[in-house]
Amino acid sequence: MNISLYIAKRLLKQKETNLTRPIVRIAQVSIMLCFAVMIVAMGILQGFKKEIRNKISGFCSHVQIKPYSTKYVKNNEATTFYLSKQEKENIKNIDGVVSLCPVVVKPGVLINKNNFQGVVVKGINSEYDSSFFVDNIRQGHFPLLNKESKQEVLLSLAIKNKLNLELNDKIKIYFYTNGTYRAKNFYISGFYDTGLADYDELMLVCDMRVLQNIFSIDFNNYSYYELRFKDFSLIDKNLEPLYYSLDRDKSIDSVVDLEPNLFAWLNLLDSNVVIILIIMIVVCIVTLSSMVLIMIYEKKYLIGILKSFGANNKLIMKIFIYKVGYLTLKGMLYGNILAIGLELLQKKFHLIALDQESYFLSTVPVDINIIHILLINIGVFAICMATLVLPCRSINKLSPTKNMKSE
Repeated sequence: MNISLYIAKRLLKQKETNLTRPIVRIAQVSIMLCFAVMIVAMGILQGFKKEIRNKISGFCSHVQIKPYSTKYVKNNEATTFYLSKQEKENIKNIDGVVSLCPVVVKPGVLINKNNFQGVVVKGINSEYDSSFFVDNIRQGHFPLLNKESKQEVLLSLAIKNKLNLELNDKIKIYFYTNGTYRAKNFYISGFYDTGLADYDELMLVCDMRVLQNIFSIDFNNYSYYELRFKDFSLIDKNLEPLYYSLDRDKSIDSVVDLEPNLFAWLNLLDSNVVIILIIMIVVCIVTLSSMVLIMIYEKKYLIGILKSFGANNKLIMKIFIYKVGYLTLKGMLYGNILAIGLELLQKKFHLIALDQESYFLSTVPVDINIIHILLINIGVFAICMATLVLPCRSINKLSPTKNMKSE
């Protein structure tokens, strides 16, 4: 029989005195708020990083496969290439690969009666995973990619507002090729908006065959291939096998390599959450230490009796650790309920908005990750219980005779 646990349970059933009642209530509220803050902070950080990563990956994919050579042909146009059948099979055999899509990318200038805009035109085919653009379309539809349809293009709301364009407008884009400019007419099929201004103000999407015709590119050749994995975390793991699955005339760039500044900024956000976690853990430790010291002071008579019956200091210390541990778990439960409830409300109703121009997102993102929540609960609880040993050591200094007499 665990005597310490048995006595702790009996103490929990007793009514709290005027001394400990407010202390326990304040401590439990503090624990509840600390855990709620930690869980919400972690959820917002992970949600923010996930949303930004998804947006950048939507434009750049997870990995881009390009020709190794940086040479340029005589008309100053970047070299195009293709993957062999064997290379494609090698890539698709890599764990976690979802799609491998060729693209043709060319710079151009969009001109209307009153203004102009430098753009990057991304040509795709029916194999391309268009879900990212489709999810972010605000007006119209994704361009139809078949020979019978008129030549459609998707552009952003930023370009629409700058050039005063509307759906189904006929626009003209100028491309530089073979030492001269060639103009091509397109019809606007839709407008998208992702919040990433650096991309929104440049990127247009159309059928790649249009670009291949303008630049006299063989229909089997492309600017690069976009490779996507099931999860962002698989990128680093698969870069090495991907590199060795290609011939030596190919190179690879991950999305982190393509946008190092953005990912460096995202990594800096981790330090903010670490500081919040440290502060909340310190608050929890101070709160629980104060509570256990007050409980020990209040139960001096009980401690004196237990010592007179031969109970050692370790057994008595366990009594108070069990009692405070139960009260801590109760506060943690309320904190988890509060945090997850707030996260669910934000996730569903987007109650807290953001300035999209500054943060690339219109609302505060939240990622509810059960593993992260469990790690916070287990880790912080273990730290707090371990540190309670220090205040509980004050029991060693209590004399059974003095304590019983003072009572």
